[in-house]
Amino acid sequence: MSAEGIRPAIVSGFKVAEAIDRALGGAEDAKEPSTQSIAQEWNTHMIWASRLARAFYQFTGAAYRAGVKLPMTTQLMSKILCGELRYADIANRPLKKLMPF
Repeated sequence: MSAEGIRPAIVSGFKVAEAIDRALGGAEDAKEPSTQSIAQEWNTHMIWASRLARAFYQFTGAAYRAGVKLPMTTQLMSKILCGELRYADIANRPLKKLMPF
């Protein structure tokens, strides 16, 4: 739907490049921090992406009217793809409006 796989590939490629640079510099544990970081960061992102996708496909009519037709949606997806927003930020917006505390 959004070519979302491209951003994780680029970001994980950068993290791996940093790990290679550390390994070439002599760091013994260069691989471990990048592996943990990638797994932790992307698991969280993809859990929220999955939740949003399920909601979208379960309520397609409402999701289309509230999401796809609004110009703001393109801006939000652009911010997600640039790393300025996370899926959790998008998912939590309605919750914040329902529970203002």
